[in-house]
Amino acid sequence: MNTNNSPFQTALAIFHAATPVLRISGLGGSRWTRNVPESDSRRGPWLQAHYEVVNEKAWRAKGACLYLVAGRDTKIRYVGISRNGVKHRWRTSPAYDNLTGQRLPVDQLFHSQCWKHIEREAASGIDTSFEVRCIEANNLVTVLEQIGGPMAGFTVLRDHGESLVGGVERWLCNHKSLDLASWNSAMTGKK
Repeated sequence: MNTNNSPFQTALAIFHAATPVLRISGLGGSRWTRNVPESDSRRGPWLQAHYEVVNEKAWRAKGACLYLVAGRDTKIRYVGISRNGVKHRWRTSPAYDNLTGQRLPVDQLFHSQCWKHIEREAASGIDTSFEVRCIEANNLVTVLEQIGGPMAGFTVLRDHGESLVGGVERWLCNHKSLDLASWNSAMTGKK
């Protein structure tokens, strides 16, 4: 692989090597809230997602992973990590009707850092189709070796999955642009 890849090209190579886990095809329905204190920014109200778990095994996998969210336009909007698998970050939560407070019959998909951005794109009329992919630490090592160059330096962390995915996440976020990690706010080194 070309070692002169831009950070976006590097992220795209990782995204293409990662396993598709979720497809979000839009938002709609009545607004819902989470059962957290009213002062908690994760409470909502939120729109319901139309989504599909496309790989149940990857959805339920445990262990350190890097996950990336891309839109139909292939821009990598968010880069994140989980120590316990992607389902611990993209979780389904008990949901309550925003107006009545009644428990909804179906738990709702939610990601605390991404949801406000997904809703903002939906409100602006932009296509709200997204794919979430994840790559476990051991598979990430192989991709980084193929990419080569500075990215291959992360492979010294091959025996420390959390450190590996955390280092790659930080590197990608530090190269934030309109095409890469535009939804990330932590660890970007940019205001």
